Parts: sequence; structure tokens; C-alpha cells
Amino acid sequence: MPDLIKAKSSIKWYYDLIGEGEILLFLHGWGVDHRIWRQQIKYFSRFYKILSIDLPGHGNSSWERISFEEMAEDIVLILQQLNIDKIILVGSSLGGLLGLKIYAIVPERFKQLIFVGSLPKFSKDSDYPYGLDIDKIRKLSSQLNSDYPSIINIFFRSLFTHEERRTRRFHWIQRFRRTEGFPTKQALVEYLDILENEDLRFVLRNVRIPVYFINGKEDTICPMASSIVLKELCPQARFSFFDQCGHFPFLSKPYEFNQVLEQALKEKNDFNKDSY
Repeated sequence: MPDLIKAKSSIKWYYDLIGEGEILLFLHGWGVDHRIWRQQIKYFSRFYKILSIDLPGHGNSSWERISFEEMAEDIVLILQQLNIDKIILVGSSLGGLLGLKIYAIVPERFKQLIFVGSLPKFSKDSDYPYGLDIDKIRKLSSQLNSDYPSIINIFFRSLFTHEERRTRRFHWIQRFRRTEGFPTKQALVEYLDILENEDLRFVLRNVRIPVYFINGKEDTICPMASSIVLKELCPQARFSFFDQCGHFPFLSKPYEFNQVLEQALKEKNDFNKDSY
């Protein structure tokens, strides 16, 4: 049931709702849209109700400049309008960060947080050596203004390993992306500013529900070493790593990823039992 919906801001949010059962909310990352989850939506809609949303300026959602807080508040209101009470978040990259922002507003609505190539803070600093160099974030923003949209394709390609880029699967992904429209340039610039400045480590530290991180072992944005600090922030967190994978294991290895995600969803029940 794809449709457009408005909340507090004047953005027209595009969403798709399919299936029956517990609600899985899929949030995509920078420069793509909800269709990046097509293999997961197809598989899990047999067992769950899947809500996938295009972030502002991506896919079929409109764009205006609003804060990250307002985006999160909008999604909270969308959940209310759709009569959705409890959700399980599956967030990729920027989508995971937004999911954590939503959790900070309405933690009672969440059953589980599942992050794919995502961190509570995406910019490196002296006490946090993970994510992106601030200079590189700013350079990418500048390149968008001078070399749009080709820079999006260059950046997207850089998020896959050399081995991934040689596969038939990657060539299929590239062909499919040529049929998609490009996000709004100003939206991409604004999101880069969010990625540079947003720090939600304090939110993750206070999470008291099951948390699962799924990453590629060769993800340069969310390296395996980041699991050390993530475990310190969130002791109950569990981790899965895919060999020879970069930032998008659900694209490179969709069938294997679906198995891991399915297991993560089952482990939620074990966590809840152990909590009593």
C-alpha cells in the first residue's frame, strides 16, 4: 500500500506498508531510497508487516529544510496516523542514526533496534576514531555542488569492496540504479551536515531493549573495531559480520543477510525471556 502522508512539517513522506504481523520499519541511508530494501521487503513481508519510508529528498518524498529532530518527530506522528504502536527498526547507515533519534523521543514504541552499517556518531574526532573524516564529509559536500550527480555514483561505488564490485550481483545493482531518480542535491548536502554534527552515543548508552549490529568486515565507515566502543556503550548488543563485504551486506549478499536478520529477530525473544 504505497502512499504519501504528511505529519508536522510540510514534507510529503512516501511510505509503503505491506504484510501482516509485527511491524518492521526499514529506513535507508544517504543517497538511496526505500527500494534498496527490496530483497528484505519481499522476504520478510511473508511473516511481518513491513513499513518502508523514503527519507525527505529521496525517492518519492518531497524536500524542505528541517532539522533531524523534526524528521524524527514527523515519523513518530506518521506511526500514530498509521495506528502503529510497537516497531522493530532496521536502519541502514543514516537510517540507523535517524532510528536512534526516533528512539530518543519514543523509546516505549520500540521492541528492537537493528543497525546495518550504522553508528551513533558518523564523524571522527580525537576520542572517536570511527566513521568519516570531517574533512572528507565537507569535501563530499563541496563536490556535490560542482559534480552532481556523478559524485553520488562514485561515492556509492566506494562503499563496496573490490571483490564485491567484480560480482554479477554488483553489476545488477548498478544497472538497477540507472533506472532510479537522483535525490535532491540540497537534501544530500543537509544530511552530510547532520552526519558531521549528530552524536547520539548518549542515546545508545541508555537503550534497554535488544540491539543488533550487522556489518561488513571491510566496511570503512563502520569498521569491525568500532564494535569495541559500541559494546561499551550498549553491553547487550550483539554483532554479525559478513566476510568480504563493505557498507551494504544486504545488497551484496541478500539471502545470507536475510538469514542473519531472521536470526536476530528470533534472538529478540530470547533477550526478553532473559530480562525477567
